[in-house]
Amino acid sequence: MKTATGSRVDKGEAILAAALIVFGRDGFTDGTVDEIARNAGVAKPTVYNRFGDKQALFTAAVKHGSQQANDRVLEVIASLDLTPTDLRKELERLGRALVDCVSHAHGAALMRLQFAERTRFPELLDGIRDSNRARTIDALAGKLAQLSTSGYLRLRDAPRAARQFMSLVTDDALSASGFGGRTLAESELDQPVKDGVDTFLAAFGPRESDLGSR
Repeated sequence: MKTATGSRVDKGEAILAAALIVFGRDGFTDGTVDEIARNAGVAKPTVYNRFGDKQALFTAAVKHGSQQANDRVLEVIASLDLTPTDLRKELERLGRALVDCVSHAHGAALMRLQFAERTRFPELLDGIRDSNRARTIDALAGKLAQLSTSGYLRLRDAPRAARQFMSLVTDDALSASGFGGRTLAESELDQPVKDGVDTFLAAFGPRESDLGSR
């Protein structure tokens, strides 16, 4: 029983992962169950037995992939050092890790689907986007607020600062990669993050007098 259960879970995970990549690359219409089954290493009937039809598979794959992607982002945010010896370097590390999350194969596939399939699945994709963004901003705002309380930052509105930080460190890299369509060189990933952190600290960083009193 244990082995059989483990096998079912493994096949289901493989199908969902393959579906997200195929749909992210080819779209809902052109992404085929044959291709998904081949990439997952299962027979085509297995896909239908597990998920019923193509639309149900798409929905399950997007929900599952979004949950995993958001969990990765939240894990990165949770790792932010609240007593950094070098705030700029710590924010650059955080920014680069966030870029890696959204440019991950599954994150990139989800981003492409948000653009390509939103008119077909507006409730599904808008709901997931809004929910994940709210969780991300809430988690990051909490961390930034703690840094502000400790004198590392100057914030009046932590959620607003969190939204701006996310945009500053991820938008340029995402745009340059065609939202996951092109693999960027390390320098192409690093520089936008550094520039974003510079802009963020210019707006929210501590004054020289604050640094002396901390």
